[in-house]
Amino acid sequence: MFRRHSRAPVGHLFGRDLEHDAHRGLRKFVLIRHGQTDFNVQHRLPGQLPGIPLNAEGQREVAATAASLRDLPLSAIIASPLERTMATAAAVNVGRGLEIRQDRDLLDTDYGPFSGQDYLNLDKTDRQWQRFTQDASFSPKGVESFADVQRRAVRATERWRQAPDVGEWVAMVTHADLVKMIVAYYTGIPLSRVPLFNMDNASISLLVFHVDPRTPPHILSFNWTSPAAWITSVK
Repeated sequence: MFRRHSRAPVGHLFGRDLEHDAHRGLRKFVLIRHGQTDFNVQHRLPGQLPGIPLNAEGQREVAATAASLRDLPLSAIIASPLERTMATAAAVNVGRGLEIRQDRDLLDTDYGPFSGQDYLNLDKTDRQWQRFTQDASFSPKGVESFADVQRRAVRATERWRQAPDVGEWVAMVTHADLVKMIVAYYTGIPLSRVPLFNMDNASISLLVFHVDPRTPPHILSFNWTSPAAWITSVK
């Protein structure tokens, strides 16, 4: 018999209760970060640079993520047009035959002249970079501000949330910055706190939107990996 969690707001269900009739028809967003690239390993900023594929580990990660989602009845797949996100989306789409729809609002942050550089070195040596990472409203010349990135990320989410032809389960394959900023927006977390979020490659976050657009979505999962990366990485 269905039992409501005692601390849940009246009328809202969580976790395993997702299968209850009350959630039927609500639009679910499965936010997926792309798999690992050599830029990730080298601490380099890929931004919107073309020609950055998944490496061998990234291919393994997205295969594991796709396998973990195999029984999920995805009805649409939306992806950033970059190579690493399209490859991740293709892995998720194996055996489904869905159209992978591209959305440029889901592109990674445009780091402009910082693209391709080692961000650990920038943290130590570049004052413009240091200010950029500490002030969400500031961006050096040619660099997209995090506030602007969040605006387009939310714009994409709202567009697909309201789209009439994507069904109930929407996979949105994008980048770490965007997943974190989407979740921050809908939970009211300031952009200045977003760097506190961890976002693993090929991780999954799940949002459930309600019929009333004034009701923020529930976050049923955040930075989930298969297997749990934070456990398997401990030596």
